[in-house]
Amino acid sequence: MYKEHLYINMERELLLLKQHATLIQDGELEYRTTDKTRSTLELMRYLSGVGATMLRWYIDNDLTKEEWDKINSYRASLTLENFPARIDEQMLQIRSYMDRITEDDLLHKMVEMPNKEKLPLGAAIMMGPVKWLTTYRMQLFNHLKANGRPDLGTAEAWRLQAAPPVV
Repeated sequence: MYKEHLYINMERELLLLKQHATLIQDGELEYRTTDKTRSTLELMRYLSGVGATMLRWYIDNDLTKEEWDKINSYRASLTLENFPARIDEQMLQIRSYMDRITEDDLLHKMVEMPNKEKLPLGAAIMMGPVKWLTTYRMQLFNHLKANGRPDLGTAEAWRLQAAPPVV
């Protein structure tokens, strides 16, 4: 049950991302809230793979420099048009990784976070992919609001327009 709850949380964030992406216009892709923050396009690139990539980090632990280069190259090819497909792809990858772990793994398998902290897998998924998807999706939402979408309120940040698929 814990595993499904983690998956449902990541899936919901990805569905909200796809929903928000329909509101982004080409001219807004280079928007930054300040000089030292990610642009809208950079946020989209990050969000298009962070969940699946970190599950790979935790489960397969095979991310060499060469693999990171491939991941970054793939992310660099992201466009506004292919973003929804990349989110769908990530959802499938996340499901595949989650299918490989057990409830016991979530509670007892220790993994290393990027900052070298060691946590049980379930806590690492919550502290990593779940929180990162939520935080950066909200930053993307704030980019939308800052680009002149006064009609978007708190409800639109969290409410799915369509019911999520039943897993």
